[in-house]
Amino acid sequence: MILNLNSAVLAQNESIEELIAGEIFDKTISAKEKHFYAVQLENGMAITGKVIQKGIDLVIDVYNPKGELSKQIDSPNGKDGDEQIDITANQSGIYKFVVHSLDKESKKGNYALKVDQIISLSENTKRITKRELPTETLYNLWESTLSNKNAIDNFIAKQSERHIIEPIEGDNDNMLVTYFCVPDHNTEYVMLSGGPDFLGLRFQRLPSTKLHFITQRVPKDARFNYGFNYFILDKAGPNGEIEYRDVIHAYDGTVEMPNAPKQRYIAERENVTKGTLLPTSIKSEFLGEERKITVHTPANYDSTTPHNLLIVFDGESYGARPNRSSRIPTPTIIDNLTAENKITPTVTILVWSMGKRSKDLVSEKFGDFIANELVSWVRSEYNIHPNPDKVVLAGSSRGGFASSFIAFRHSDVIGNVLSQSGSYWIKGTENENHWIYPEENGKLINLYKQSKRLPIKFYMDIGLYDAGASMLGMNRQFRDILELKGYEVDYHEFKGGHNYVNWRGTLSDGLIALIGTE
Repeated sequence: MILNLNSAVLAQNESIEELIAGEIFDKTISAKEKHFYAVQLENGMAITGKVIQKGIDLVIDVYNPKGELSKQIDSPNGKDGDEQIDITANQSGIYKFVVHSLDKESKKGNYALKVDQIISLSENTKRITKRELPTETLYNLWESTLSNKNAIDNFIAKQSERHIIEPIEGDNDNMLVTYFCVPDHNTEYVMLSGGPDFLGLRFQRLPSTKLHFITQRVPKDARFNYGFNYFILDKAGPNGEIEYRDVIHAYDGTVEMPNAPKQRYIAERENVTKGTLLPTSIKSEFLGEERKITVHTPANYDSTTPHNLLIVFDGESYGARPNRSSRIPTPTIIDNLTAENKITPTVTILVWSMGKRSKDLVSEKFGDFIANELVSWVRSEYNIHPNPDKVVLAGSSRGGFASSFIAFRHSDVIGNVLSQSGSYWIKGTENENHWIYPEENGKLINLYKQSKRLPIKFYMDIGLYDAGASMLGMNRQFRDILELKGYEVDYHEFKGGHNYVNWRGTLSDGLIALIGTE
C-alpha cells in the first residue's frame, strides 16, 4: 500500500508507516524528530490505540485527507503515561499521524505506538452511539430501531408517563429520570421545565429516530411537576425565505420518586366522617362586593366549644367547590387530621379568588377585609376562640405573601401564618422585581426587618427547585430575619418546585405545627 502524504505534513524526508490493527511500533525519538504514520479510512470508520510514552513528552498531530490538522492529542501526563488515540473519520481517505515532541530541549526517549482496532462503519456506529447515550435503556431502544421500524411507537405505547426512572449504579441517593417525546415535524427543539434544573433542559434526538430525550439526576425523595415545550419553526416563501417561530406547551407530568414524602392526609377515608362544606358569600365594604367564601366545619361541630379559625386563600384550588376535585383537598385534609386528633377543633374558611388573586393578595384593602370583616363575620356565626393565636392565615405563592402581610398589619387579630412557597420577592411597586432575579429586597423582608417583633408564629416551606433567588433565596432570607427578630419559625425545604403537588402534602405539616394537639 502506498500512502502519499501532503507536502505540508512532511517537513523532512521521512518514511511513512502504515497503521494496522494489532501492530505495535517500538521507537526511539529525539526532540527534533517527527515520526509519520498513516491509515486509510472510509467515512464513519475509526482507529483506536495509544502511544505509550517512555521518558519523553510526545504529542500526536492528526491530519485529515485534505492535509488539514484536525486534532492534536496531548494529555497532561508529562513524560510517562499513555496518549490515547480514538479517531472517527468524517471523510474518506488517508489520515496521517505525526508523533513528535513540543519540547525542543528534551532528551531522547522511547515510545510504543499500539494499534488496537480499525473499526468498520456499522460497528463504530454502535460503539459511538453506546458511548454517547446516557442509559442502557436508550441504547437498547436505539439498537432495536435498526431492525424494527415500529420500535419507538411500541416503546411509547408501553409507558404510562413520558418519563422513566432508573437506578444509578453506586449512587444510593439519586436516580436517573429520562424524559422522552416525539415532537411535531416543524419543531426546532424541545425544552424540559421542572425538576432540579428549573430553568430548563434541552432535549436531544435519539440518533436517526423521531424520539427526543433528556436525562436528569434526581434525588430519591423528590416530587415535582414537569412539562415539555415545543419550539416551533415554520417557513414560508418559495425558498423558505420567511421564518417565524412559536412555542407550544405540549405535555405536563409528575415525577414522584420512590422515597418522596408520604402525603397521608390527602385522600378520603371510608372510616372518617366528613365535615360540612357550605359555599356562601359576605358583603364587603372594603372591597365593594359580595365575596364568595366556603365554610368547612368539622364533623360533629360543637357550638359550645371554641374553635381555631383557619383562613385559606385561593379557595377554588384548595377545595372550596363541593363535590369537585381540587388541587389541594383542604376539607379532606382537615377531616383526616381531626379524625386522628392531630389538630384541635378548627373552622376553615376558603376564600375564593374570583379571578382577582394577583391584585387582592398584595392589597391592603383585601387585608382589611380579612381582618376586620371576615374574621368578625365568622365569630358571629361560629364559636371561634377569641385569642389571635388561634387564628391562622394560609396560602401558597402570593397567598403566602398575603398571609404574612395581613398578619403584619393585623397581628392583634391574626397570630399564625402558614406560608407555602411564599412570594417574598414582591415589592408591590410599578417597577416590580424580576420574578427570578430580584434586584432588591421584597416588601415584607424590609417591613419585618425594620419593625419590632410581633406576636405571630410562622410555618414556612419552600421547594429547592423553586425559581432560585426570588423564591428559595427570598424565603431563606425572610426566615433568617424572622429568627433574628425572635419569631417562632417552623421552616422546611422539600425537593420539589412551585406547585400544588407538593403543597397538598405540606399543608397538613403546617397545620400540625401551628394548631396541633401536641
